Amino acid sequence: MRNSCLSNKFLKGIFFLYFFMGVIPNSHAQNVFKVTYSVTDVKIQGSLDNLDNNSKQLFEKMADYTKDVNYILIANQEESYFEQENALNKESDSPLEHILSRGAQRFTSFNERVYANHNVDSIVFVRNILNQDFTVKRDYFNFNWVFKKETKKILDFNAIKAEGSYYHPVTNEDLKVVAWYIPSIQLQSGPDIFMGLPGLIAEVDLKGAIVTIKKIETIKNLEIEKINDLKAMNQQEFKDLIKSLNKKFENYIDD
Repeated sequence: MRNSCLSNKFLKGIFFLYFFMGVIPNSHAQNVFKVTYSVTDVKIQGSLDNLDNNSKQLFEKMADYTKDVNYILIANQEESYFEQENALNKESDSPLEHILSRGAQRFTSFNERVYANHNVDSIVFVRNILNQDFTVKRDYFNFNWVFKKETKKILDFNAIKAEGSYYHPVTNEDLKVVAWYIPSIQLQSGPDIFMGLPGLIAEVDLKGAIVTIKKIETIKNLEIEKINDLKAMNQQEFKDLIKSLNKKFENYIDD
């Protein structure tokens, strides 16, 4: 009996040690989610009635183009990576193609790429300004999420509503966001910078667009890409950059 007790204590000790060293196999540990998002609605600031026919047609083409673009989130419980899907990242020498591509980006105001480390609540994103990419490393955006009672189905998952607000450094605006998250998929991630809810964010209702999940896949051993942040600027440096660029633009207009 004494030997049995010692044996049990020994096994518990070994289990405890293996647990903290991460040796215990976990069937879900290597599972990574690949989430595809797309724009399901675009918003115009104003009324289409105030536009001429050519402008209306251009807006309609831009809206259709925007809805054809997929965004990919690769995520597990510790980290995530988000970007526009390469296959549909249409670039050509056509002036119209360029206008449509840039218009699609303005609707969502998404960054080029976003990497998040959920263990330390930090993100690294790449922002294109005036055709130049800037890499920024900072803490999570503070959305001050407020949980609501409303629920709805998204891809047959139960989603819960949350409302938040945040400051957008590029547009210099305080913006509101409505998010729908899936508590049964225990990820903190979402599209672009939107994260920090107790479940995968399935939809965000933004100033210029509504972005919704269209597909969720679970893939084992899928690598999560990181963004090189060795030369990244911090948030204050990024704010100073935006301020400087805005000042140059104002001076250019005045001249």
